[in-house]
Amino acid sequence: MTWVYNITNSNAPTDAGEIIAVATVMTALALLIVILRIYVRWGILNVFGIDDGLVIFSWFMSFGFTVVTSIQTRYGLGLQNINDLPTANIQGFNKLQFAGAPFYILGILGFKLSLLFAYMRFMPQGPYRHATYVVIVLTTLFHLSFLITQINLCNPIQAQWDSSIPNYVCLQAVPVYTTMASLTIFFDIIVMALPFPVLLDLKMQDRKKIVILGLFGLGIFITIIQIIRIQTVRRLTNLTDSAPLITWSSVEANLGIIVASIPCLSPLIKYFRERPPDFHQPLRC
Repeated sequence: MTWVYNITNSNAPTDAGEIIAVATVMTALALLIVILRIYVRWGILNVFGIDDGLVIFSWFMSFGFTVVTSIQTRYGLGLQNINDLPTANIQGFNKLQFAGAPFYILGILGFKLSLLFAYMRFMPQGPYRHATYVVIVLTTLFHLSFLITQINLCNPIQAQWDSSIPNYVCLQAVPVYTTMASLTIFFDIIVMALPFPVLLDLKMQDRKKIVILGLFGLGIFITIIQIIRIQTVRRLTNLTDSAPLITWSSVEANLGIIVASIPCLSPLIKYFRERPPDFHQPLRC
């Protein structure tokens, strides 16, 4: 039994296994970190904030993206040769492509908002706090605009998976995706850089400050992934070319959840280091 539906060449080379493995491992790792975060926040600190709810929402979006991606491999995602993609699978492939995009967009929005609301715990009253509110609004508006654009890429919408519809009109996907990815990088940089001036001014041990700044610095890797995604977008020429784009999207969404949650685990780390936990640090998540 072959993995891809309706395929005639049972030996057709495919990266389906690697795609599923990356998405599953990253989603499972993100789930582990989220569970530890909730254990610390709810079980140890007896608190639960909007940032915690947002990171849980983000994980469920990532999980949905992983499910859609895995199903899509059965319709041909991962095939290395477009000629091996069965014609009977094209409509199903495109439907899943359409269904997966909202999970990705809402997933990356969720972890960014989680970070921004977590910043509010240590942002003092004044311009930096006001700037955080502005970034929250702009980030939300941008990603919702991204979502609306993605859903309405074709008129009528059904033309995104059914090319038999007469007189349909579609935007050119590659320029749209490239523009959106570039703007996403812009917001990534703003979200990651926003707390640095405040953190540098906080009265805490230099070692803790370095660790905290280092953790936020991990977010730069998310920006690097976005740059890689832009390159994969520019190479899109047919349906099977989307495999690297989808794989990197899964890595980005789950890594964002991990980066947003790691700072919350400091009480747990202190516990395993056999030191009395201090739950009143300035950057307590």
